Amino acid sequence: MAPNRMQEALNPFKEVAQDSFLSVNDNDGGYDQNVLNPSASADYYAKGSVEAATESALTLDKIKHRIRLTKKNDRLVIVLVGLPGRGKSFIARKLQNFVTWRGSECRVFNVGKYRRQAADGACGADFFDSKNEAAAEMRQKAASLALEDMLQWLDNEDWSGTTTPTTPTGNVRKDRVSIFDATNSTKERRDWVLNECTHKTKRAGKPTGVVFVESICDDKDLLHANFLTKVNNSPDYKGMNEEEAMADLLTRVEKYEDAYETIEDDTQSYIKIFNLSSKMLVNHIYGRMAKSIVPALMAWNIGTRPVFIVRAGQTMNESERATRNCGMSRSENLGNKGMAFRDALFSHMRDECLDFIRRRQKAAFSPDLYTGTSMSGNMNKGGFGSHIDLASLSSPSHNEEEFEYVGTDGVTPLPFPCHIMSSTMPRARQTVGWENMPYHVEMLSNLNPLDKGDYTGQELEDLAVKSPEWYNKLVADPFYTRFPGGECYGDLTSRLESVVVDIEQQVGPVLVVSHVSVLQVLVAYFRNTPVENCTSIALPLNTVLKFTPAKGGGWQESQRNILNSPSNSHCDLNSMDNGMYCHGPPSVGYRTPLARTPVLSQMSVGSESPPDLISPLAAPPIWGDHVRGGVMPALPSENIL
Repeated sequence: MAPNRMQEALNPFKEVAQDSFLSVNDNDGGYDQNVLNPSASADYYAKGSVEAATESALTLDKIKHRIRLTKKNDRLVIVLVGLPGRGKSFIARKLQNFVTWRGSECRVFNVGKYRRQAADGACGADFFDSKNEAAAEMRQKAASLALEDMLQWLDNEDWSGTTTPTTPTGNVRKDRVSIFDATNSTKERRDWVLNECTHKTKRAGKPTGVVFVESICDDKDLLHANFLTKVNNSPDYKGMNEEEAMADLLTRVEKYEDAYETIEDDTQSYIKIFNLSSKMLVNHIYGRMAKSIVPALMAWNIGTRPVFIVRAGQTMNESERATRNCGMSRSENLGNKGMAFRDALFSHMRDECLDFIRRRQKAAFSPDLYTGTSMSGNMNKGGFGSHIDLASLSSPSHNEEEFEYVGTDGVTPLPFPCHIMSSTMPRARQTVGWENMPYHVEMLSNLNPLDKGDYTGQELEDLAVKSPEWYNKLVADPFYTRFPGGECYGDLTSRLESVVVDIEQQVGPVLVVSHVSVLQVLVAYFRNTPVENCTSIALPLNTVLKFTPAKGGGWQESQRNILNSPSNSHCDLNSMDNGMYCHGPPSVGYRTPLARTPVLSQMSVGSESPPDLISPLAAPPIWGDHVRGGVMPALPSENIL
C-alpha cells in the first residue's frame, strides 16, 4: 500500500494506537521508519531478521540429537517392528534391494528363519503365547542367534555370509546396513537390541547406528489381503489349507496383540509407517536416512503398474547425414529408423496402457491419479475413472477411439495415460515426440548418458593405444573406473536415485527413455542383481523392457521387440533369477558389454581373470550413442548405442 493510502487508512486508528503505546508519529506526512515503513516491512516478510545467527546453549541443546545422529557410520542397523501381516518382510526386501543398489552392502536377518530352525519346523499359534515360558525362551534364543550373526556380519568384512560381491580391484570400501526382521513387539525387546548394538564396552571402536521402522496397519481390508499373502507363502503354513492357516494366523496375531507395545520413546530414532506408507511419522532421522531411505519408504506402495524402459531411437546414419549436410554430435536427431521406432512405440504403449486400464477396471479399482502418491503422477487429472466410464470398457460396443484421457493441463485430450520421463538428449525426447499427441514429457538430465569427460567423442580402441594404463583399469573394473573429468558407473546410482523414487511412487504406467549406460543401472535395480555387474546387461535396440511389481516386493520382467532389427538380442528370462544376463549374438556384430564377462549359466563369477586388452568388438557400450564413421566398419549402423 502506498504511503498516502496507508496514512488515510490508519488516521482513524492513530489515537487508539497511541493509547496502546504504539508509536505512529507523523514525520513530514510519513510514518515512523521503524514501524510503518513499507520497504522495511517488505524486507522483514521476505527475509526475516538479517542478524547473523549465533549458537547458544538453547540451540545446542535442541540440535544435540542431530549432531550425534548425522555422523557417518560404516554400520547401520534397521530394526523392523510390527505385528504379523503388517508388511515387514515386504519392507525388508525393498530396503535391501534399494540400499544394495545404492552402493552399500545390505543383508536381512529374519528371526523367523532362526526360530523355525530352532523349533525344527513350523510353529503353531500357541508357540507365540507370552505365557508359554518354554516357547518364549526359544524365541529369545532365536533372536539372540540372529542378532549375533548380524553383528558378526557388520564387523567382519571377510565373513563368508556377505551376499554382495566385491569389485575386481577390491579398492572400494562399502558401508554395511543390516535389517533385523522380527516383530520386536515389546519395549523390552527393542531396548535389548539397541543395547547389544551400541554397548560401549562390547561395541567399543565399532560405532553402529540403530533406527527402528515400525509398520502399523489398522485397515481391515488391507490386513485381510496381507494375511492371505502370508498364509499362501509363509513356510509356517506349508501343507495347510487356507482356512486352517488363516485361523492359526489370526490366533497368533491375537497372542502378539496382548503384549504389543508401540514405539513411544522419542529419544530413539524411529520411523512409523501407517497402512503401508499412507502416512509416516519420523523422529530423529538425519543424514543418509533422511536423504535416501525416507523418500524410498514413502514411495513404495502395493499398487500394480507397468514400468516400460527403452533406449532412445537410432540417430541418422552416414547417408542421412550426407543428405542433410550435417555431422555427428551429441545433439543429433532421430534418423529414419529412429522415427519408425518412435511410431511403433506409440502403438505399443497405447495397447499396453489401455490393457492395463481394462485389467484395473476388472479389479474394481479405479483410483484418482490426481490425488496419487506423486505430484508428477497426475498424468490424467480426471483419474482413470472420472473422465470416462470404465465400466463401458468391457462393453461389447466399446470403441477405443471414442475415449480420451486428459493431460496435465486438464484440457488436452490424450489417447492413453502415461507418465513419461526422458533424458535431455534430442534423440530421447524425439522418441516420444508423437505427432499431434502433446504428452507432457519430464526431461531429466539425470537420465543423460554417462559423462566421459576428457574422453568424450573418442573410441575405446583409440584409448587402448593412447592411454593403455587407464584403459586396463577400465577393463579390470568397468563399474568404478572414472573417466578423467567425467563419471564412472558408480556415480550413476547417485543421480538416478531420485528417478527410481519417482518411478516407484507412481500409480499408473511409466515410460523411461534413456541411453545404454543409464538404463543398465536402472535395469539392475529392477532385476535386483548386483549393480557392479550392470555393465554385463545388454539392451537391444527397438526393444521395450516391461517391469511389473511382484507381491513379494520384486519385479517381473518381460521384453518385446517392436521393430525388427538385425542386431537385437533375445534374453532367456527364465534364467534371470539365476543371474543370467542377456547377450547379443556376436555373429551379427551386436556389442556385448564385456566379452570377458561370462554367461553365468556356463561359468561362475570370478572364474576367469580379465584379459590385458579387450577386442574392439567387445568394447563396453558406454560411449552413449554414436559410433564414429569409418572407425569400426565391422559394426552396422544399428549399433549406435
